[in-house]
Amino acid sequence: MSQSNKLTPSNPSLERYRLDGMILDGFTFGIYTILTIYAVIAIMRGRGTHSKQCKVSKTQCYILLFYVVVTFLLGAVGFAANARYTEDIWINFRGQPGWSPEDLITDEFYFWYSRLATDSQGIMVWIMDALLLYRCVVTWNYARWVIFLMGTVYLAIVALSMSVMIFAQKQAIFTNLKMQLSFLTLSCTYNILYTVLVAAKILSVQQRVKHSLSAEYAQIYTSVVTLIIESAFLYFIFDLLFLISFAIHSDTEYLILLENCLIQGIAQLLIIIRVAQGREHAHATVTSDSGVAVNHSTLASTDTVGEGNPISMKSRIC
Repeated sequence: MSQSNKLTPSNPSLERYRLDGMILDGFTFGIYTILTIYAVIAIMRGRGTHSKQCKVSKTQCYILLFYVVVTFLLGAVGFAANARYTEDIWINFRGQPGWSPEDLITDEFYFWYSRLATDSQGIMVWIMDALLLYRCVVTWNYARWVIFLMGTVYLAIVALSMSVMIFAQKQAIFTNLKMQLSFLTLSCTYNILYTVLVAAKILSVQQRVKHSLSAEYAQIYTSVVTLIIESAFLYFIFDLLFLISFAIHSDTEYLILLENCLIQGIAQLLIIIRVAQGREHAHATVTSDSGVAVNHSTLASTDTVGEGNPISMKSRIC
């Protein structure tokens, strides 16, 4: 009876959600790996088949390829380290005095490879958010107020995440630190700002095309906005669920924690693959009866409309 009581978990929901979270992390990482392979293939093929249409240099494609590979390696390191520590929680430290699964889950930063998992995933998020910043700034044609707004939020996210890691010490960052709640809130805000700003800019160009030519030439912009909203919505939902569970101190946060950054990576890979394969790209130059030339493709940055002036949506993905 005494031995049975020792084996009975004091917080079964905490242990259950942490274990289920690792299982979901493995499933998510599998999807992320497959999409990464597809993205690399699409970029390499798109370099030869779509580069002239997209007016994209080989250097830009190599940069995007570097981005995909680096983020995947960071995600792989985070997944491997989390898997190793999950083994410690329920197997390697079994029966050792002073070490219970609950203690190991709470004080996971006591072990360097567990901290490595969080650090690598944090850097991965920095890189992915930097890509969002670049997309938004280019779409708005380097407008100063957009650079200031998005740049400030991005720097604040980086600063908060670094502060959390510094002050976390041996306890996990998702336990008691209020800075983590600020970081999660700012991360959700950043994602919303990006989606709204990019969608608003593309829709404004769409309206100019409609007024100058016809609705037929503006259909491509609706497709682009749909793509951006669908991809951003995927990550936003998971980020919001994690924020709510963290704010109310629910153990369900462990169900979302491990795979959260991989969800963001999947959302961005979906955009990269579809654009690199040309499924969200259309490029044509037409001249209306009034002499307005239109040169349009996905993810535009310039929006000038006038007699003989182009309206262009130049792809900035690859």
